[in-house]
Amino acid sequence: MKFTAIDFEKANNDSCSVCSIGISVFENGSVIYSDNFLVQPPGNEYLPLHTSIHGITAEDTCTAPHFPEVWDLILEHIEGQTVVAHNGCTVEFPILESLFRYYEMNLPVYQGICTLQLSQQLFPYLNNHKLSTLAELLNLNFSEKLHHNSQYDAEVCGFIFLKMIQYFKLNNSFQPDHQIKKEAVKKDFFSETFASKKINSLLIYPTKKPKYENHYFYSKKVVITGEFTAFPKQRNKLAQILFDCGADINTSISKNTDLVLVGTGAGPKKMEKITALSIAVMNEEELLGLIGDIVNG
Repeated sequence: MKFTAIDFEKANNDSCSVCSIGISVFENGSVIYSDNFLVQPPGNEYLPLHTSIHGITAEDTCTAPHFPEVWDLILEHIEGQTVVAHNGCTVEFPILESLFRYYEMNLPVYQGICTLQLSQQLFPYLNNHKLSTLAELLNLNFSEKLHHNSQYDAEVCGFIFLKMIQYFKLNNSFQPDHQIKKEAVKKDFFSETFASKKINSLLIYPTKKPKYENHYFYSKKVVITGEFTAFPKQRNKLAQILFDCGADINTSISKNTDLVLVGTGAGPKKMEKITALSIAVMNEEELLGLIGDIVNG
């Protein structure tokens, strides 16, 4: 499969003020071409806020080519191609339309995929769907120092898209198709993604409406400690099931905790705190008795 990931940076609030274009072309799971192009925006006018984000100034682009010249260099990677961009439906794709209207050019035909919108469908439990959050979720290295370098962001977006199509069954428009059964993969998605990781409360949170209403865990503040045979190195998967049941997962034990799920290897200090606060505990056998149908289903 071949596709192109793009990212734009702007000089000011005008949709035509693109000052940098990052482009990364992927084929068969690898980057085959990647580059960054400085663009002189109309009037070469910058706002300090925008420069503070990406570091590009009017001096950097005073001799840079205008968009039509840059377009001649990148059109082969966009025209007729599958093009992905993070928040592309709000930023990159509308900006392209604005640029082509401004310079009175013919708009290219391409298949645009917004990885932000796609991630919101595939990972509804995430607290946010920023590029950095998705990179962490999918075990991709992410550098805050390089963030907002358009070439770097395009590459990260491309690798995120690769992970999405690797783990999920999407239709011909690269959207989740609930009529198609998810293809089996060699390793369970959560096992691959969260191997050896504890719950990261910044990555996962309760859905607005529990999937399983009136469940025992509904509205209970729950802490998970120790290892569970049914969820080897998959604590986030257990957390997601509990969230679907309406539970509120906490990462530390406090007087407000309603229940602690205790697996093997739970730390003695945690057990002492549980006893001191008189908090109810539940072992794995009791847990599976309540969620076994969900796990097996």
